[in-house]
Amino acid sequence: MHSSLRSCRRLATASAIFLLGVLLLATPARADVDLGGRAGAYTDEGRAFFGAELLTPLESTHSWYVNPNFEYAFEDSSDLMTLNGDFHYDLATEGRYAVWFGGGPALLFLDRELGDDETDLGMNLLAGFGAKRGEARPYFQAKVIVADDPTAVLGVGVRF
Repeated sequence: MHSSLRSCRRLATASAIFLLGVLLLATPARADVDLGGRAGAYTDEGRAFFGAELLTPLESTHSWYVNPNFEYAFEDSSDLMTLNGDFHYDLATEGRYAVWFGGGPALLFLDRELGDDETDLGMNLLAGFGAKRGEARPYFQAKVIVADDPTAVLGVGVRF
């Protein structure tokens, strides 16, 4: 019971931080902020995940983007929550599709049912491919989280 209460507090804290970031970035001057959802798997542990994100260009050419996001991965014996401050560079800025590479800091919270919980700092390295235009833009992204316990993550998402 104590562990699941701690998980709920961590989830609430992370959600509040994420929403605060959304509110700060989604000002009238930042009308080009996109929201999105994602799901997939942390492949090394076999954990399914779901997450939320925002995406906004850093400059007018729409080549560099900031992409803060939150992911919650779960399995029977433990839950993993990550807060990520990702940036990426679009290789294809014209046309219907984009290919990007990037990275950023990651804060990982591992909540074990049995044993000690862990908090770790890491670095994301990522690459993706997705639709550049349209109301709903699906995408695929692969990333590696470099941390004490490195892991690969495969995900699909949609941005609005």
